[in-house]
Amino acid sequence: MYKQIFVPLDGSALAERILPHVQAIAKGTGAKVLLFRVASSAPAAITAEAPAEARKLLEVEQARAAKYLEGVAKRLKDAGLATKIEVSMGEPAVEIVMAAEKEKADLIAIMSHGVTGLSHFDMGSVAEKVVKTSPRPVLLVRAFRTVPRVLTEQEVWAIKG
Repeated sequence: MYKQIFVPLDGSALAERILPHVQAIAKGTGAKVLLFRVASSAPAAITAEAPAEARKLLEVEQARAAKYLEGVAKRLKDAGLATKIEVSMGEPAVEIVMAAEKEKADLIAIMSHGVTGLSHFDMGSVAEKVVKTSPRPVLLVRAFRTVPRVLTEQEVWAIKG
């Protein structure tokens, strides 16, 4: 069912909490894992026109992002998984959705950073933007409150609308 799992990471330990889920799915299905990182929120069109000093800083940022992903990829390879990495530049949610489409990912596995409350739905996070806009299936794992709990009556009514 899954041949390629697309895993966007932002460099945080919290984002890496998706990896055990990815490992379990990849081992069970034989899927390859594509690790992805958006190194900068500067669009590629702007960076091409940037002064030499700015381009150098962006190149350093891209190299740092690639080195980070290589370290994560090594851990997954040591666990027996086929992996590859990709670094991009631009607006994170847009880059994630476009790259997953380009790579024909069967699943996007992403960690929510755990902002809670109804205001979160108004603000929108990278993970939520990916869930809302991607035509690909998305596995969204919540960073906090991973232990199930019973909702209060007020929370139930808020969800029902």
